[in-house]
Amino acid sequence: MKTTDKSALLDLLIDISWKKHGVAHEERYVVHGLNAYRDIFPSSPLESVKNAHTGEVVRTQVPPGALVDNYDERRVMKIPLSRISHPEGPEHLQPGRFFPQGWITGVPGVFKGNYHPFRLVDRDGTMLMVDLNHPLAGVDLNLTFEILGRSLKQAERGGSVTEWLEIATTGPGMQARYNGHPTAFFYPTAFKREDEQSDDLFYRQDRFVHHVDATAGSTLESMYQLLVSNGQKVLDLMAGWESHIPRAFDLSEVHGIGLNPGELKANPVLTDYNIQDLNREPCLEYPDHFFDLAVCSLSVEYLTDPLTVFKEIARVLKPGACFAVTFSNRWFPQKNIRLWADLHEFERLGLVLEYFMASGGFERLETKSVRGYPRPEGDRYAGQYAHADPVYMVTGRTRNRG
Repeated sequence: MKTTDKSALLDLLIDISWKKHGVAHEERYVVHGLNAYRDIFPSSPLESVKNAHTGEVVRTQVPPGALVDNYDERRVMKIPLSRISHPEGPEHLQPGRFFPQGWITGVPGVFKGNYHPFRLVDRDGTMLMVDLNHPLAGVDLNLTFEILGRSLKQAERGGSVTEWLEIATTGPGMQARYNGHPTAFFYPTAFKREDEQSDDLFYRQDRFVHHVDATAGSTLESMYQLLVSNGQKVLDLMAGWESHIPRAFDLSEVHGIGLNPGELKANPVLTDYNIQDLNREPCLEYPDHFFDLAVCSLSVEYLTDPLTVFKEIARVLKPGACFAVTFSNRWFPQKNIRLWADLHEFERLGLVLEYFMASGGFERLETKSVRGYPRPEGDRYAGQYAHADPVYMVTGRTRNRG
């Protein structure tokens, strides 16, 4: 058990937790090769890991302004609609949404090519209210660092500085509502798709493809492991041939709903399955309060009537039961809703949160994200991407109907 020193390269987990408008959020970023000499700045929260042992967990609270710039009311301003360009037209500039600051012209300190997000707060005729603050500005954050390992450099010969906490906080915060107001995700063309043919035609073909890499698959399974317990009756929504429900549990029943009988039959976890196109028939053929847990893995982006489906999930779940929705950054581009591809990955968490909230049947909402794990060796994209596929999850518990 050795402590770190300035000649060390560290591998560590950065966990960030925070709450806003009654929703709990957890973000995990995995760091490999943090240079203790170059990457830890004076007064940075990372200074707490300098004397930590390998395997040690260090926790610290970070007040607003200590990790990201504090909230500044001067960065909330009115500008003409003509000063913002959207590649597909101004109708896509919806209140609550985030867009790159580089789309704005005529604002001091904002330049073309700036991809830091701004939030559109409101629009009124030809004027827009925008907020240029960091999405986490004004939020109390809890940080947890876990030292996974350390190694010694041969020598220190200079090099670039990596601001790991800036990387870890790029994206988080975009899933939260603005002042508690619903984000305007539900505009008329949001749920259109490139391929509007019946889904059963597209999914009739057996594919048996992996929708995420092996590391992301293991992450999904570890997330579900915290929700599953022995004896449960589980619904696997929009299922395929792979199940990320852990096999270690003795489950009472696992019902699958999907579109490809060959893949569903090959799923090793399912005890039963139904062929059903939820975009044509969103109502579920199960009695009220039937399931202890429902999951939807890597498929929510294909739903064209999500609110009806979420209401149905709330109906078939027992009071207090969990519905977990997980996704990554890969999908069939012919079949995802148009809005999905337009959103930042953390905005997609916000979209799924809106599904939960607008359906009216859920409470105790939480989001989680996991990013930064190295891509597994032998993966088809190992030479193209350094990191494994990110994993995002939104969970809600059904309201107590009593």
